[in-house]
Amino acid sequence: MAFMRMSRRGISIFGLSRQAPMIPLILTLLLIQNAPLRAEPSAAVALLDGGAEAQTHSAGVEITLSGQTKTYWRMPGDSGLPPVFDWSASENVARVAVEWPRPERIADPSGTILGYHTRVIFPLRVTTSDAAKPMTLRLKLDFAICEDLCVPVSANAAVKLGAGPARAAIDAFRARVPQAGTLGQGPDPRLVAIGPDPARADALIVTTGAPVDDLILEGPKGWYFGDASRIGGTDAAPIFRVLALEKPTKGRFAGLTLTLTLLGPTSATETTLTLDADGAIR
Repeated sequence: MAFMRMSRRGISIFGLSRQAPMIPLILTLLLIQNAPLRAEPSAAVALLDGGAEAQTHSAGVEITLSGQTKTYWRMPGDSGLPPVFDWSASENVARVAVEWPRPERIADPSGTILGYHTRVIFPLRVTTSDAAKPMTLRLKLDFAICEDLCVPVSANAAVKLGAGPARAAIDAFRARVPQAGTLGQGPDPRLVAIGPDPARADALIVTTGAPVDDLILEGPKGWYFGDASRIGGTDAAPIFRVLALEKPTKGRFAGLTLTLTLLGPTSATETTLTLDADGAIR
Protein backbone atom coordinates (compact mmCIF):
# COMPACT_ATOMS: atom_id res chain seq x y z
CA MET A 1 0.00 0.00 0.00
CA ALA A 2 1.51 3.35 -1.02
CA PHE A 3 0.93 6.63 0.79
CA MET A 4 1.12 10.04 -0.84
CA ARG A 5 2.88 13.01 0.70
CA MET A 6 1.42 16.41 -0.11
CA SER A 7 4.38 18.65 -0.92
CA ARG A 8 4.63 22.26 -2.04
CA ARG A 9 6.82 20.85 -4.80
CA GLY A 10 3.99 18.58 -5.97
CA ILE A 11 2.57 15.22 -5.01
CA SER A 12 5.29 12.77 -4.07
CA ILE A 13 5.39 9.08 -3.24
CA PHE A 14 8.08 8.67 -0.58
CA GLY A 15 9.96 11.65 -2.00
CA LEU A 16 9.44 11.01 -5.75
CA SER A 17 8.08 14.11 -7.48
CA ARG A 18 5.25 14.04 -9.97
CA GLN A 19 7.70 15.17 -12.66
CA ALA A 20 9.55 11.83 -12.42
CA PRO A 21 9.30 9.53 -15.49
CA MET A 22 6.24 7.28 -15.44
CA ILE A 23 8.02 3.91 -15.80
CA PRO A 24 10.38 4.42 -12.79
CA LEU A 25 7.36 5.64 -10.81
CA ILE A 26 5.40 2.46 -11.61
CA LEU A 27 8.40 0.30 -10.71
CA THR A 28 8.79 2.17 -7.44
CA LEU A 29 5.13 1.61 -6.56
CA LEU A 30 5.51 -2.11 -7.29
CA LEU A 31 8.55 -2.27 -5.02
CA ILE A 32 6.70 -0.46 -2.26
CA GLN A 33 3.69 -2.77 -2.56
CA ASN A 34 5.91 -5.83 -2.23
CA ALA A 35 8.15 -4.46 0.53
CA PRO A 36 7.76 -5.62 4.16
CA LEU A 37 5.05 -3.65 5.91
CA ARG A 38 6.18 -1.09 8.51
CA ALA A 39 4.16 0.06 11.45
CA GLU A 40 1.88 2.94 10.57
CA PRO A 41 2.12 6.13 12.61
CA SER A 42 -0.60 6.64 15.21
CA ALA A 43 -1.97 9.46 17.33
CA ALA A 44 -4.48 9.85 20.16
CA VAL A 45 -6.59 13.00 20.49
CA ALA A 46 -8.26 14.32 23.65
CA LEU A 47 -9.95 17.54 24.77
CA LEU A 48 -8.77 18.95 28.11
CA ASP A 49 -10.63 21.21 30.54
CA GLY A 50 -8.54 24.10 31.84
CA GLY A 51 -11.12 25.93 33.96
CA ALA A 52 -12.69 29.38 33.89
CA GLU A 53 -10.67 32.53 33.21
CA ALA A 54 -11.64 36.22 33.26
CA GLN A 55 -13.93 36.34 30.21
CA THR A 56 -13.34 32.91 28.71
CA HIS A 57 -12.82 29.26 29.59
CA SER A 58 -9.46 27.57 29.11
CA ALA A 59 -9.26 24.26 27.27
CA GLY A 60 -6.81 22.33 25.12
CA VAL A 61 -6.51 19.87 22.25
CA GLU A 62 -3.99 17.20 23.19
CA ILE A 63 -2.37 15.06 20.47
CA THR A 64 -0.17 12.20 21.69
CA LEU A 65 2.04 10.67 18.99
CA SER A 66 3.61 7.23 18.75
CA GLY A 67 7.35 6.64 18.29
CA GLN A 68 8.91 9.20 15.94
CA THR A 69 5.54 10.25 14.53
CA LYS A 70 5.15 13.94 13.83
CA THR A 71 2.22 16.22 13.16
CA TYR A 72 2.05 19.71 11.73
CA TRP A 73 1.89 23.37 12.70
CA ARG A 74 -0.55 25.79 11.02
CA MET A 75 2.04 26.31 8.24
CA PRO A 76 3.44 22.82 7.70
CA GLY A 77 6.57 23.74 5.76
CA ASP A 78 7.68 21.97 2.59
CA SER A 79 5.11 19.19 2.92
CA GLY A 80 2.19 18.08 5.06
CA LEU A 81 -1.25 19.31 6.02
CA PRO A 82 -2.14 21.71 8.84
CA PRO A 83 -4.76 20.66 11.41
CA VAL A 84 -8.35 21.76 10.78
CA PHE A 85 -10.56 22.25 13.87
CA ASP A 86 -14.35 21.92 13.57
CA TRP A 87 -16.30 23.03 16.69
CA SER A 88 -19.74 23.15 15.07
CA ALA A 89 -21.23 20.36 17.24
CA SER A 90 -20.36 22.12 20.51
CA GLU A 91 -23.07 23.16 22.96
CA ASN A 92 -23.37 26.69 24.38
CA VAL A 93 -20.09 27.72 22.71
CA ALA A 94 -19.95 31.01 20.79
CA ARG A 95 -16.28 31.06 19.80
CA VAL A 96 -13.11 28.97 20.12
CA ALA A 97 -9.70 30.61 19.62
CA VAL A 98 -6.84 28.17 18.94
CA GLU A 99 -3.33 29.07 20.12
CA TRP A 100 -0.25 27.59 18.43
CA PRO A 101 2.80 26.56 20.51
CA ARG A 102 6.12 27.24 18.81
CA PRO A 103 6.91 24.45 16.33
CA GLU A 104 10.05 22.43 15.72
CA ARG A 105 11.77 22.52 12.33
CA ILE A 106 12.10 18.85 11.40
CA ALA A 107 14.17 17.36 8.55
CA ASP A 108 12.00 15.53 6.02
CA PRO A 109 12.52 13.83 2.62
CA SER A 110 10.66 16.75 1.01
CA GLY A 111 12.79 19.39 2.77
CA THR A 112 11.85 20.55 6.25
CA ILE A 113 8.51 20.58 8.01
CA LEU A 114 7.20 22.65 10.90
CA GLY A 115 5.48 20.59 13.54
CA TYR A 116 5.65 18.53 16.72
CA HIS A 117 6.91 15.20 18.05
CA THR A 118 5.69 13.06 20.96
CA ARG A 119 2.95 15.32 22.36
CA VAL A 120 1.45 18.72 21.79
CA ILE A 121 -1.39 20.61 23.42
CA PHE A 122 -3.02 23.42 21.46
CA PRO A 123 -4.37 25.81 24.11
CA LEU A 124 -7.89 27.13 23.53
CA ARG A 125 -9.83 30.15 24.75
CA VAL A 126 -13.53 29.31 24.69
CA THR A 127 -16.30 31.94 24.81
CA THR A 128 -19.74 30.83 25.98
CA SER A 129 -23.07 31.79 24.46
CA ASP A 130 -24.81 31.87 27.87
CA ALA A 131 -22.70 32.05 31.05
CA ALA A 132 -25.57 30.62 33.13
CA LYS A 133 -25.60 27.35 31.19
CA PRO A 134 -23.04 24.49 31.00
CA MET A 135 -20.68 24.19 28.03
CA THR A 136 -19.76 21.06 26.11
CA LEU A 137 -16.90 21.36 23.68
CA ARG A 138 -17.04 18.93 20.75
CA LEU A 139 -14.27 18.64 18.18
CA LYS A 140 -13.88 17.03 14.79
CA LEU A 141 -10.17 17.25 13.98
CA ASP A 142 -8.71 16.60 10.54
CA PHE A 143 -4.91 16.44 10.60
CA ALA A 144 -1.95 14.52 9.24
CA ILE A 145 0.70 12.37 10.90
CA CYS A 146 3.93 11.09 9.45
CA GLU A 147 6.75 8.67 10.30
CA ASP A 148 7.87 6.25 7.57
CA LEU A 149 4.34 6.57 6.21
CA CYS A 150 2.33 9.78 6.00
CA VAL A 151 -1.41 9.58 6.44
CA PRO A 152 -4.33 12.02 6.83
CA VAL A 153 -6.49 11.15 9.84
CA SER A 154 -9.66 12.34 11.56
CA ALA A 155 -10.60 12.22 15.23
CA ASN A 156 -13.55 13.21 17.41
CA ALA A 157 -13.41 14.31 21.04
CA ALA A 158 -15.67 16.00 23.60
CA VAL A 159 -15.38 17.45 27.10
CA LYS A 160 -17.73 19.25 29.50
CA LEU A 161 -16.00 22.43 30.64
CA GLY A 162 -15.96 22.95 34.37
CA ALA A 163 -13.44 22.90 37.21
CA GLY A 164 -10.34 22.69 35.02
CA PRO A 165 -8.35 19.62 36.12
CA ALA A 166 -5.92 20.02 33.20
CA ARG A 167 -5.01 23.69 33.82
CA ALA A 168 -1.32 23.00 34.58
CA ALA A 169 -0.77 20.91 31.44
CA ILE A 170 -2.50 23.48 29.22
CA ASP A 171 -0.60 26.38 30.79
CA ALA A 172 2.72 24.61 30.17
CA PHE A 173 2.02 24.62 26.42
CA ARG A 174 0.46 28.10 26.51
CA ALA A 175 3.85 29.31 27.77
CA ARG A 176 5.29 28.09 24.45
CA VAL A 177 2.89 30.18 22.35
CA PRO A 178 4.74 33.15 20.76
CA GLN A 179 3.92 36.51 22.32
CA ALA A 180 2.46 39.31 20.19
CA GLY A 181 5.33 41.37 18.80
CA THR A 182 5.57 45.04 17.86
CA LEU A 183 7.92 46.38 15.19
CA GLY A 184 11.09 47.77 16.80
CA GLN A 185 9.87 47.17 20.35
CA GLY A 186 9.71 44.39 22.92
CA PRO A 187 9.12 41.71 23.82
CA ASP A 188 12.20 39.94 22.49
CA PRO A 189 13.04 38.55 20.07
CA ARG A 190 11.90 41.69 18.27
CA LEU A 191 11.66 42.61 14.61
CA VAL A 192 13.61 45.74 13.63
CA ALA A 193 13.03 45.92 9.87
CA ILE A 194 11.97 43.93 6.83
CA GLY A 195 12.41 44.86 3.19
CA PRO A 196 13.33 43.65 -0.31
CA ASP A 197 16.77 42.18 -0.95
CA PRO A 198 18.63 44.49 -3.37
CA ALA A 199 20.48 41.46 -4.74
CA ARG A 200 17.41 39.24 -5.33
CA ALA A 201 13.96 40.24 -6.54
CA ASP A 202 12.39 37.15 -4.93
CA ALA A 203 13.76 37.66 -1.41
CA LEU A 204 13.19 39.72 1.72
CA ILE A 205 15.80 40.77 4.28
CA VAL A 206 14.73 40.51 7.93
CA THR A 207 16.64 42.44 10.61
CA THR A 208 16.14 41.44 14.24
CA GLY A 209 17.09 43.05 17.52
CA ALA A 210 17.72 40.02 19.74
CA PRO A 211 19.09 36.46 19.42
CA VAL A 212 17.03 34.37 17.02
CA ASP A 213 17.44 30.65 16.34
CA ASP A 214 14.93 30.51 13.51
CA LEU A 215 12.18 32.53 11.85
CA ILE A 216 9.04 31.65 9.91
CA LEU A 217 7.45 33.99 7.39
CA GLU A 218 3.80 33.44 6.40
CA GLY A 219 1.98 35.24 3.62
CA PRO A 220 -1.57 35.26 2.23
CA LYS A 221 -2.98 32.53 -0.02
CA GLY A 222 -0.73 31.85 -2.97
CA TRP A 223 2.46 32.90 -1.19
CA TYR A 224 4.98 30.48 0.29
CA PHE A 225 8.29 31.49 1.87
CA GLY A 226 11.20 29.10 2.33
CA ASP A 227 13.59 28.55 5.22
CA ALA A 228 15.46 31.59 6.49
CA SER A 229 19.23 31.89 5.89
CA ARG A 230 21.36 34.03 8.15
CA ILE A 231 23.41 36.48 6.07
CA GLY A 232 24.88 38.89 8.60
CA GLY A 233 24.46 40.86 11.79
CA THR A 234 25.67 39.63 15.15
CA ASP A 235 24.60 36.81 17.44
CA ALA A 236 22.71 39.43 19.46
CA ALA A 237 21.00 40.89 16.36
CA PRO A 238 21.18 38.55 13.34
CA ILE A 239 20.04 39.40 9.81
CA PHE A 240 18.28 36.86 7.59
CA ARG A 241 17.30 36.37 3.95
CA VAL A 242 13.99 34.62 3.17
CA LEU A 243 13.06 33.54 -0.36
CA ALA A 244 9.54 33.69 -1.76
CA LEU A 245 9.38 30.21 -3.30
CA GLU A 246 5.80 30.61 -4.52
CA LYS A 247 3.72 33.70 -5.27
CA PRO A 248 0.80 34.73 -7.49
CA THR A 249 1.67 35.63 -11.07
CA LYS A 250 1.30 39.34 -10.40
CA GLY A 251 2.27 39.15 -6.73
CA ARG A 252 4.37 42.00 -5.37
CA PHE A 253 5.90 42.69 -1.97
CA ALA A 254 4.32 46.18 -1.90
CA GLY A 255 1.23 46.15 0.30
CA LEU A 256 1.71 42.50 1.29
CA THR A 257 0.46 41.47 4.75
CA LEU A 258 2.79 39.02 6.49
CA THR A 259 3.04 37.19 9.79
CA LEU A 260 6.60 36.82 11.07
CA THR A 261 7.36 34.38 13.90
CA LEU A 262 10.77 34.79 15.54
CA LEU A 263 11.98 31.81 17.57
CA GLY A 264 14.58 32.78 20.15
CA PRO A 265 16.51 30.48 22.50
CA THR A 266 13.96 30.83 25.31
CA SER A 267 11.09 32.91 23.92
CA ALA A 268 9.24 33.64 20.70
CA THR A 269 7.22 36.46 19.16
CA GLU A 270 4.68 36.75 16.36
CA THR A 271 4.32 40.03 14.48
CA THR A 272 1.72 40.79 11.80
CA LEU A 273 2.57 43.68 9.49
CA THR A 274 1.84 45.16 6.07
CA LEU A 275 4.70 46.16 3.79
CA ASP A 276 4.67 49.70 2.38
CA ALA A 277 4.73 50.78 -1.27
CA ASP A 278 8.43 49.96 -1.43
CA GLY A 279 7.85 46.46 -0.06
CA ALA A 280 9.47 47.37 3.25
CA ILE A 281 8.70 48.37 6.83
CA ARG A 282 11.08 49.70 9.44
